[in-house]
Amino acid sequence: MKALKIIAGVVAVLVLGIVVFLATFDVSQYKGLIQDQAKAATGREVKIGDIKLAISLSPAIVVSDVSVANASWGSKPEMLTAKRIEAGTQLIPLLSGDIKISDVKLVDAVALLEVSKDGKPNWEFDVPPSSSSGPPLSVSGLKVEGLNLTYKDAKQGQEAVVALGPTVIKLRGDVSALELTHLDFDGVKVDYKDKTQSAVVKVGETSLDAKGPIAGLGITQLSVDGLKVEHKGEGGPMDVTLNAFKFAGDGAVNIEGTLSGQPIKAVGTLAPIGELVAMKKPIPAKLTIEALGLKIDADVVADLSKKTPSLSGAVTIPALDLAQGAADAAPAKPAAKPAPGAKVFPADPLPWDLLGTADADLKLTIGKLVLPNGLALDDVVVPVKLKAGKLDANGIAANLIGGRVTADLGLAQSDKRFSLKMTADGFTAENLAKQFKVTDLVAQGPVDVAVDVRGSGDSVRALMAGLNGSVIGGMGESRIRNDALNIIGADVIMQIISAINPMGNKDPYTVARCAVINFQIANGIANTDKGLALVTDKMDVVSTGTINLATEQVDLAMKPRATTGLSVGLGELTQSFRVAGPLSGPGVKIDSKGAVKALGGIGAAIATGGLSVLAKGAKDKVEAASGDVCAEARTWHKQK
Repeated sequence: MKALKIIAGVVAVLVLGIVVFLATFDVSQYKGLIQDQAKAATGREVKIGDIKLAISLSPAIVVSDVSVANASWGSKPEMLTAKRIEAGTQLIPLLSGDIKISDVKLVDAVALLEVSKDGKPNWEFDVPPSSSSGPPLSVSGLKVEGLNLTYKDAKQGQEAVVALGPTVIKLRGDVSALELTHLDFDGVKVDYKDKTQSAVVKVGETSLDAKGPIAGLGITQLSVDGLKVEHKGEGGPMDVTLNAFKFAGDGAVNIEGTLSGQPIKAVGTLAPIGELVAMKKPIPAKLTIEALGLKIDADVVADLSKKTPSLSGAVTIPALDLAQGAADAAPAKPAAKPAPGAKVFPADPLPWDLLGTADADLKLTIGKLVLPNGLALDDVVVPVKLKAGKLDANGIAANLIGGRVTADLGLAQSDKRFSLKMTADGFTAENLAKQFKVTDLVAQGPVDVAVDVRGSGDSVRALMAGLNGSVIGGMGESRIRNDALNIIGADVIMQIISAINPMGNKDPYTVARCAVINFQIANGIANTDKGLALVTDKMDVVSTGTINLATEQVDLAMKPRATTGLSVGLGELTQSFRVAGPLSGPGVKIDSKGAVKALGGIGAAIATGGLSVLAKGAKDKVEAASGDVCAEARTWHKQK
């Protein structure tokens, strides 16, 4: 006990001696040396207005009016200015040669971080790394009383301003391997803008607990109260407010707030925060998200640790109404009538490169999907597999007004290839019309469609110009109200109906026994040889010709034939007519001399596999067949 008292007395004398020494020590005489040493360490001019020592058992060095020069190419002379910097030192560790900074306080600081047009940041100093090692130096805390941070990226055209309120950061360990244990701040504002968008972010009270080195931060708890984001971009303004954001160390998440005035909520689990920050291995996410009247259940795994990020798992949405969003938007202006000869297929480059930016093995399920045009689909399933720029969505399925739609979709980045196989059957034209709020237009009319097409190209126009495959569809017996056909708004349809049914202005209905469309497509030419057929209660009509998807030109010859004894207009029923012109606006013309000729080379060309269309030596192939017109239209390509 006596020995301990002696040791304590010795220590007390030493501490008292240090205090006396510090009390009589004029630190200001070393200001020039400190500035020179700082310049040697950074390669930048460092200025200090005043420097003094505050005496206590934890003496503090107080530096006023500090500035650090910016890079020579910087937008402003200073990279950092501070009204005051205080650093408290613990006396006892000094006895053993350790320098322990108890607290660093930063008061009214302004910092500028920027990147030059050639991508060089101003925080990279043009000095060689030092190999010398001084005494151990550790810091236990940082307090900020006012910090304004500006970030500018001249290369990317980005700029952000961060205003930080009162902040307390608790640290431990040597400066070379600092560990963050706790962070508290209240009042952060971030203003961000670039060439296309801007955002304002305000953060209220925030608390964070962590363990481990800052470089591999292991956050164990994060809580944010009062986060607000105001964003303006090409898609319009968006406001996000988070009343509560809690992220537990084990990954439990609870978020509540509003998005554009509508409530949002997210509950579930992610990976532990440390793993989420490090992003060194796959991150599981099991969340239920409710926002804008939408509910999403996600059970996925994201892997951001590789060069190509990946996402796998399942996403389920009970109901998604895209038509509601369209209705809430400003009313769209009626589409202008295409100019004569205007192109239908866009030539804008397709984003093929996006296929190579990520991998995916995802299954999307939507209980009820309403498209912007009002069409409703049920039990929608979209399985997506994306690997090395190749996307396969095989087994797409949905129920459609009593019927079923199935599809296989393929896309490949390497050769810009597209393929689609789709079938739809089991629904009726009547139910389809009712989906579009058109009632009493058509009764019954069972419909089936089969599409099998493939092509490649930089744009939709290029894809269509080289398309191959087939499109076959049919409609069973139906009854069409003649005056309601005006609702369709298609001049060509009205002209055809008028041409094939001269009694249409007297009969309230046209009874269609059947209708078929059968195009065989080769190298961008959609061919049909009596593959367009319509049989009504008074007549039938078949068509032969082509639609050139590259030039977007229509050339279809049609020939009607009376199927019942008509006393009026019989002469017109023996005449041919032609649908021809640009795809954006073809016209119908009666050929009073019966001179409309089909392109007779189609049959022979298909037989040889060429599917070329030769006008030379054409013969009239549009005389209606004596058999089942619709059956022949469905199978004409198999008979060649």
